[in-house]
Order: sequence, then structure tokens, then C-alpha cells
Amino acid sequence: MRNPTSPGHNRIALAAVAGELGVMFVGAILPTPLYPLYREAFGFSAVTLTLIYATYVLGNLTALLFFGRLADQIGRRAASLPAIAIGIASAAVFAAAENTAWLFAARGLSGFSTGLASGAATAWIAELYAGRASGGGARIASAANFFGCATGPLLGGLFAQFAFAPLRLCYFAYLVLLCGAAGAIFVPRETVAKRKPLGDVSLRPRIGVPRRIRLQFVSPAVTGFATFSLIGFYSALIPSLLGESLHQSGPLVAGGIVCELFLVAAVVILTSSKLGSQAATLTALLLLVPSVWIVVGAELARSLAPQAFGL
Repeated sequence: MRNPTSPGHNRIALAAVAGELGVMFVGAILPTPLYPLYREAFGFSAVTLTLIYATYVLGNLTALLFFGRLADQIGRRAASLPAIAIGIASAAVFAAAENTAWLFAARGLSGFSTGLASGAATAWIAELYAGRASGGGARIASAANFFGCATGPLLGGLFAQFAFAPLRLCYFAYLVLLCGAAGAIFVPRETVAKRKPLGDVSLRPRIGVPRRIRLQFVSPAVTGFATFSLIGFYSALIPSLLGESLHQSGPLVAGGIVCELFLVAAVVILTSSKLGSQAATLTALLLLVPSVWIVVGAELARSLAPQAFGL
């Protein structure tokens, strides 16, 4: 019998959990190239689209604030399975959507499921990776996140461009991925030794930064906030920007550009491990400014090439 703590088994376990995390984030970005089709079908405005995206954030924050410690209390697998189940519910609501209200519900469920899954899977990866190079587990988790985010819009764009009933079929395909993820998380061992019964679980939020690192925490926190604010804005509105400003209405074009954004991020995470935290933060901030101006220039020039290159 194979030793469950052997290096070979550990690599398989890490791949299983990272794959599950990536699949959860496929669903988070999958609808992006589909929103022009939803707007045409349901007749909502750009403001409503922004609110639909904001609903995802609310679901995500709810999971992180109130259920962020759940995996520490009941175990990684026990927290991951409900996250996948809620992801399945989200995909089902998207597939059955008949009006805008369904999209709000589906996005809220999607945000909650990814928030719950990311907390459990990230901690699980860190524990399975324990004893190896410092920060390796965090890089694996972050890369899995971004590879999932890159796959989602490409998958959605392909279905929207070439499939009949794309607002239904792409979610059926995603349901297959979710079922595979549910099976995969039975491969790694459970890393929480002392688990509480459900009746003893505490959902009270615990938010704080130790006093000794508060000043050091500010810089990466602000950098992360600025970067992900831009990425979120760009991902939400890119199909509308392409259609209205550049007259590129193809869903695959929008999906491909958003895929490029997250794919580059994932590759950089895996290839910049030797770059120090301070140098990485400063480089990111320096690159953020010209990237925004390139995107603005693409809008003014009505050219797709700078748009794809800028982010």
C-alpha cells in the first residue's frame, strides 16, 4: 500500500486540491463573455451589470468573514464539499435563468462558494506543502486561482461563439468539472487532526492584523486592493467596452482577452518566485500605471491591439 505521506502521493494530493480550487474559480469568471447575451435577452443596463458583479463580491465576503474559519474547525474536506455543492447550485441557477433576478441569485451563490472553497483549499495546500520551500504553497494556490479564472472566460466565450443555447450548455459543461472536483478532493489526506462537531462550530468573524506587522501590512494590502479593483472592473465591463468602443462583439474575443489577463498573472506567479516581496510589489505598481494608460489609449484609438497588450 502506498504511504499517504510519500512525496509521490503528496504531489497527487496537491494537484487534486489545486485542481479543485481552480475549478471553483472557473465558475467565477465563466459568465463574463456571456453578459452581452444576457443583456440582449433580459434587457438590463450597464449599471445593473455592475450590481450583478457586486453581488458576487458580497457573497464572497460573507463566506470569508463568517465561514472563513469553518475549515479549521470541521476539516478541509468537510468544508470543501459544501462549497462545491453551492457551486453546483449556482451553475444550475445560471442554466435555468429566466430574468435578471436569477443572475443576482446565481452570482451571490457563486461568490459564496468560491469564498468558502478558497479558504479551505488554500489552507489545505499550505499544509500539504509544509516543509518545502517557503511560500510555495501560497504560489500554488494563487496560480490555481488564476488558471481557473483564465479558463472560465475562454470556456464561456467558446460556447457563446459556437454553441447553440450557450446560456445553458456552458453551465452543463461546468457541472461536469464540478463533479470531477468533488471526486478529486477524496485523494488528499485530511490535515485537520482535531475537528469539532457541527454543534460546536463558531461563525463569529475574527478580523485583525497583529500590531507588530500593521505597518508592513498596509503596503501589500493597498497594492492588492488597487490591482484587483482594476482587474474586477476590467473583467466585468470588457465585453461592453469591446462592443461599444471597438465594435468587437464576438464573445470569444472578450473571453480571450480576459483569459490572457489571468493567464499572464498565473505564469508570472510561478516564474517570479525568486523575486523579493518588496521588489515584486514595486514592480507591480510601476507596471499598473502604463497598463491603464494603454487601455485608455486603445479606447481612444479604437484599436484592439493595445487593449490586449495593456492588461
